[in-house]
Amino acid sequence: MTNQNIERDKIKFTNLYKSFFSDLLQTEIEITNDQVSIFEKSVDNSDPASVELQCKTDTYLVAFWDGYSLAETFETKHYNDALSKYKKFAKKLAKNLRRF
Repeated sequence: MTNQNIERDKIKFTNLYKSFFSDLLQTEIEITNDQVSIFEKSVDNSDPASVELQCKTDTYLVAFWDGYSLAETFETKHYNDALSKYKKFAKKLAKNLRRF
């Protein structure tokens, strides 16, 4: 497995965030070398809805939190598979936040 640097794809993640969450002002994105996450900024909810992509030593972990608990996780050794699942979960998060 080639260790992909999430920081290197910062523009890709920022553009994805802008396309799905531009009208949702209560959201924020954080990008580091080994993790990218989009989450709902909320003072009322201690466990806000979010989607995260983490780069571990030999795998990538994508997690979708629905605002109550961990709803779905996906683990893979392939960066492109993790990106695809992250995009799917981000779209789902945006849809859920618009609904509520």
